[in-house]
Amino acid sequence: MASTKQRMPRRPRSVVWYYFDKLANDPFKAKCKLCHSICQHGTNTSNLFYHLKHKHPASYEEAEEQREQENKLYMELKAKAGKTVPSSVRGRGRGRGRPPGSGASKDHSLVTGTLAVIKTEDGVVGNPSFSPQALSSAGRKSFGGSISRGKFASLDVSSALMHWLAIDMLHPTIITKKGFKFFLSACGIRTELPSRKTISSTLMPKLAEDAKNTVRQDIAAASSIALTLETWTYRETQIFVTMTAHFIKDNWTMTSYVLDTFECTEDKTETNLATNLKRVTDEWGLTKNIVVLLSNVPDEVMSNAIVVNGWEELACFGNSLNRVVSDALASVSEFIRVHKKMSEASIYFYESIKAADALAAVQQQHSLPTNRLKQERPVLWTSTYAMMERLVEQYEAVNTVLCFLGKDHMCLCDDEVELIKDVIQILKPFQAAVEELCTEPYTCVSKLIPIATLLQQVTAASMSAEDQGTQTDLKNALISQMQQHFSNLENNPLLATATLLDPRFKQHAFTDAEALEAAQERLLLDTQTVVKTADPMDIKTAATSSASSASLWLMFDKKVVNAKALKTDVSEADNETRRFFKEVNILRTADPFQWWQLNEVQFPHLRVLAKKFLCVPATATDSNRLFTKEGIEFASRRDTFRPTHLNNMLFLNQNLI
Repeated sequence: MASTKQRMPRRPRSVVWYYFDKLANDPFKAKCKLCHSICQHGTNTSNLFYHLKHKHPASYEEAEEQREQENKLYMELKAKAGKTVPSSVRGRGRGRGRPPGSGASKDHSLVTGTLAVIKTEDGVVGNPSFSPQALSSAGRKSFGGSISRGKFASLDVSSALMHWLAIDMLHPTIITKKGFKFFLSACGIRTELPSRKTISSTLMPKLAEDAKNTVRQDIAAASSIALTLETWTYRETQIFVTMTAHFIKDNWTMTSYVLDTFECTEDKTETNLATNLKRVTDEWGLTKNIVVLLSNVPDEVMSNAIVVNGWEELACFGNSLNRVVSDALASVSEFIRVHKKMSEASIYFYESIKAADALAAVQQQHSLPTNRLKQERPVLWTSTYAMMERLVEQYEAVNTVLCFLGKDHMCLCDDEVELIKDVIQILKPFQAAVEELCTEPYTCVSKLIPIATLLQQVTAASMSAEDQGTQTDLKNALISQMQQHFSNLENNPLLATATLLDPRFKQHAFTDAEALEAAQERLLLDTQTVVKTADPMDIKTAATSSASSASLWLMFDKKVVNAKALKTDVSEADNETRRFFKEVNILRTADPFQWWQLNEVQFPHLRVLAKKFLCVPATATDSNRLFTKEGIEFASRRDTFRPTHLNNMLFLNQNLI
């Protein structure tokens, strides 16, 4: 007769269930029998013991004693059954849910204990602060991966959640999704998240108010500020304006802060718009420090509103460049015909799964890159450029598929492909200019004159007698458009002064001798003004110091002060500007702000002007959003929020990064 296998003793049910009842409608929540609070417990009882420990200390001690006794009995029964008990398990006594240092995994208890959230029946949430500093190195690694917390290290769970939603500009509904809750559960995070209403009406405004205090301190320390105005359409019905401030900090770092977003759909008049702009600048206390305003839309009402407030306006170079190329391409009839065929082919392959699959198969047969065709966005010529490049790369495979599917009218002939190649070659310098503007979120305005000058020179130099009709027409159209939009850049006082003060360019960016001379004279006059406002205070201070001194150097100090007083503002300013221009230009790829940080002591008056003029950006919109897909994705996420929440969300999204 076969011997009966001895059954192993079962681990006893946790003693915590003497104090809690599971909820029938939610297996991951339990109700405390003592205070009737609802606790989240996930797949273990850590949070339940956490609740007992902090809310019912006496009951917690009873539970711990009972758990020790049951655990001891379980170990004895297990040993009698012939099951070896590892030394690491012996003496553990208390199991999961214990405080740190009493035998269980310290890191695990810290994480689960800290993230525990108690929610009572009346809706009050008790959320203990989450302090990553309390975590061990292992705990940090499991929670945060390789991401560095930096200044966010002391955030609690709710604050960290708000930072995540704001920085990635995600709608609060994401926290209600099953996938997100599953992700939190997989990470071992068992916490009661705030509701959408709490996020929108309480947490977001509070975080915005805290961020405003920090932004306000930085802006108060800035002496010169440039403002950009981005006008955009919300869900194709409402018009909003987002105002951003740009300035250079004392450590010579370019800083940009979104200040306000307001609606101007109805009654968009000069007076109302000017009132709104003035309201924002007064609220932030920067009305007197404004250097210039840039607008992304060439709108007469906006221009007049800026003039009403007595501010100077500057055109957005990104929009000007986009108009130059777009208008030039639209004026060449032969290109318009070929462009229509390209657009139809790209849309066809995008909408037809059969065509896309056939293209992928043909690409593999011909050993071509398995790239999809680029889709055009009519508002940006850069998307047209990308579409042309991809079609030239894949035109053999595209023609093969189109012929096979009976779409011969979309096929590009050899002459048309050569025309597209010529257009790409002509537009390469303009594509390079776009890439130059996108090297950083906001490119300094000092680059405008060099870029515009080089575009005109390169296009004119490429003109030759061998050019055929389309090539000649496009080059002439580009030159005509650039003369219309870029002809007076060197005569613009702000652009010219900014270029002179950029140690990469200085006088070498100018082609008009008269414009250069006028710019240098303006810079000298501006420097004299700075000298007048700075020197009298220095002389008075030195004289007071000398008069109050009875040392051996009294006569010498008086002599130095008198010699300084004899200096004229003109000579002081002229001497400093001459020394500045004698300095060798730094590399074009170098950082001009870093140069000024190292040399500001040598040029104490020019540094004031450098901070004033070099803080002006070249584009009114973040260049990363102006010429890339990121702009469309940003606009799509922006449209998901209610109009009442747009101001806070855009403020946090741009200022928390």
